[in-house]
Amino acid sequence: MKYSYKLSIFDLKLIKDIYETQSFSEAAKLNNITQPAVSKRVKEINRTLCNIFLRRKKKIELTRKGKEIYHFANQTLFAYNDLLDNLTSDFEQTIVLGSDISYHKTFLSTIQQNLPENHKLSVQTYSNSRKIFEALLNNQIDIGIMSGSYTQKGVLKIQLRSDKLVIIGQKDLIKAFDNGQEVLFLLYHMTSSYHNFLKEFIKINHLPTQHHLSIDNLSLIEHEVLSGTGITIVSQDIAERILANKDIVTSSQKFKDISTKTYAIIKMDNPHYQELISIIQKLKS
Repeated sequence: MKYSYKLSIFDLKLIKDIYETQSFSEAAKLNNITQPAVSKRVKEINRTLCNIFLRRKKKIELTRKGKEIYHFANQTLFAYNDLLDNLTSDFEQTIVLGSDISYHKTFLSTIQQNLPENHKLSVQTYSNSRKIFEALLNNQIDIGIMSGSYTQKGVLKIQLRSDKLVIIGQKDLIKAFDNGQEVLFLLYHMTSSYHNFLKEFIKINHLPTQHHLSIDNLSLIEHEVLSGTGITIVSQDIAERILANKDIVTSSQKFKDISTKTYAIIKMDNPHYQELISIIQKLKS
């Protein structure tokens, strides 16, 4: 005969994690306990209440009663987390920032310094402006920072800065480039508005593209420029960081200007709209 057994919130979360990860060890990690402790807990539930899981080949399946408990666990944990969020909302709010890694380097410290009291910052990175814009529309982020031209009714788009494109590299490589010698170009290649600006700059200034290396990571390009691998085309905001190194200089050639524009975007129905506007104004200044 099985004894009466009361499932705790911990039990419900453990059952949910085991089934969704299909792993006792992963569930153990998620709950900061050992795998033997997970197995012991499940055996105790089986002994005193009912069997939850069935093992078929390598898959963990739910028994009929296990399905009922899993469904109940989902509903209960959702309500439980919602309650906790409401209880803590007066004490701490999280602002979620979405951008690519390059823009985070430029704006992150300023945003962190200007967070309202009792607010914390969560950061999400994306590969291009379209994904940043979609994340905002889907309420996955509060503020987006991007260079794209995407717009939609209900989304406020505020220009933060406009930066000309420049060519930079180590002194000897830039000197060789300015003297007409062949130098390796490290070109940023990604499906993004930033990449489109670079393509236009190369086209209108008739820059050689035969001897180049395509890289889809601006941080890696920065590293390789500092290492002397080649020269690159970047916007002024990125160049400012790299030019802090005394061995890096800009080309002395005169180029036709192309400017990248950086925007902050927020949804006008965001409950923290006024606070977000205040932060964006600090970014502009």
